[in-house]
Amino acid sequence: MAAAVSMPVTPVTGQLLRFAGTPPSEQLVFGSHLHWLPPRPTRRSWCTSCLLAFSLARTAQRSQRLHQLPVRDEDRSRCSAEVMLDFERKGFLKMPQILAPEEVDLLSELVSATCSSEECMLEALRHQIRVQYGAASATACSDIDSCRAKLRDLERRGEISFLQYFNLHRHSGELRELALSPRFAFWASRLLGVPRVRLYQDALFEKRPGDGATDWHSDLGLAPFDTNSFVTLWLPLTSISMKGSSLVYAISSHKDFALPFLGDVDEDLSGRYKLQRTGGLLPGDATAHHGWTLHSAAGIAKTAPPRLAWTLGFVADGARLRRGELVLGEDAVSYEAWAKELGPGARVEHPMVPLLPTV
Repeated sequence: MAAAVSMPVTPVTGQLLRFAGTPPSEQLVFGSHLHWLPPRPTRRSWCTSCLLAFSLARTAQRSQRLHQLPVRDEDRSRCSAEVMLDFERKGFLKMPQILAPEEVDLLSELVSATCSSEECMLEALRHQIRVQYGAASATACSDIDSCRAKLRDLERRGEISFLQYFNLHRHSGELRELALSPRFAFWASRLLGVPRVRLYQDALFEKRPGDGATDWHSDLGLAPFDTNSFVTLWLPLTSISMKGSSLVYAISSHKDFALPFLGDVDEDLSGRYKLQRTGGLLPGDATAHHGWTLHSAAGIAKTAPPRLAWTLGFVADGARLRRGELVLGEDAVSYEAWAKELGPGARVEHPMVPLLPTV
């Protein structure tokens, strides 16, 4: 399910305090007097305090409302039978402005604050080392500096596709509210044609300047489920130009039953599928692709800005784990703990795979 990040968006510090969900026009600037109280409050200072309290309360209300991400009328109108049929046929869908500008601002702030923690950064680097060198090497890296040193030569050669920050919702209650919101529940359940879905994982994927291409893969090939009912939502947090590193989809590859039995996923698949790029994307846009849809992405030039995307993987409620021995692949960080607890063939009902609301 590939991807990740070292966030270029640094937490807000200094004189500027931006409260979650507040657009730039409503930012409040304070000096060192934020906690200063005059010895003799005047009528003017009392009014100023009231306005500040009112502004903070309004911001808190907006933040709470944004965390819920309700289903909008435009979501329902755009989720037509024709759109669902197009997704079923092609295996992917482009969804402009699934998030409003203020919702994207909030998401970016929460992701930045979460990923900037030492714990999340270390997990992302260790995951990349595990992919490149194995679990033992990842365990041996005890701090961020030693992990970066281990990856430096690969990064110079462009042999790393991106960094992946998995399951940020397990580190941030606010991000968890977004990930489990009614709007995402609505789109995921409609695209899969099921009553309810569960959140399998979320991740921040960062392609940094000089990072290489993302190889062709399908997300369900990396997940432990015995089902076809799986969908990934891919939301860019940075603008992607028409020629940028957006996803490239192999049209209808999710229905190519013969490939894993009569062919080789790693062979040259040129000419087997028609390909389609998603083209330019803005923060707030999203793409969705079926769990078996093959997709890839180009690398990024060393002079280009990083590409950041938050992804969400949803599986139908009622899905079961594959039978047989659990194979710990690239995305094992998302399922190793709870899948071992449930056991082979078990119905996926676990707090680490939370159920989204009925919409």
